[in-house]
Amino acid sequence: MKRGSIVIVILLVIAISAAGLSVWYHYQNQRRPLEFWGPATAHLIDRADEAELLALGEPDRGLELTDDTFDAAEPEEEPDAEPRVKALEFNQVPWIVVDSKDAAGAKGLSNLRRALVLDRTFEWSDRAVDDDAEPHWQYAMSMNDGRNWATVLFDFDSRQVGLTGGRKTIRLAPETNADFRQFFAEQFPPDAKDSPPDQHDETKNEGAEQDDAGKEQGEQDKSRNGQDDEQE
Repeated sequence: MKRGSIVIVILLVIAISAAGLSVWYHYQNQRRPLEFWGPATAHLIDRADEAELLALGEPDRGLELTDDTFDAAEPEEEPDAEPRVKALEFNQVPWIVVDSKDAAGAKGLSNLRRALVLDRTFEWSDRAVDDDAEPHWQYAMSMNDGRNWATVLFDFDSRQVGLTGGRKTIRLAPETNADFRQFFAEQFPPDAKDSPPDQHDETKNEGAEQDDAGKEQGEQDKSRNGQDDEQE
């Protein structure tokens, strides 16, 4: 065998070995999340084209569980029809959706989605989630590729995440939980209308109104004085 052929073979062996090591490395760093989510769902979480963010309210155990209630697509509502209640189900309990927004352009979204399929994002100890610790979901993220969809639920108080329609949860690592909580807080800030007005701002507004009234009165006085001078 010629020397050039030997070099080519060596390079091919190195390339194949490097590719094999890369696949093994990524598998080891994603093995347990893939087992928890399932391969198809993990792919949606990481790669689906469309994503929606949702803020959740309280659970409504009296809400009837129907396909329409949990349909990911928004149906066309008939005129004069009552607004449809949208909810997400976990362990046969509906959680009411109180707000939602398109995730397109949300800063940090791609990092969050990628983190959800990495080992280091979660705690994997046998006691990571107490069987008696029932989650109280605050937010959700729904992914859709046009054919399939998946929705991840978040409870940042207990650091739990899970899938709609499921029963199992897993716990986020503390640092990751803090980052995720901040991300959703930025997407759904408290309504400014609900916050009490700032007393300092009110005082400033009142002062500005008084200044404007004083200027207007001064201009009126100048106008009267000018008229009096003309008459003299």
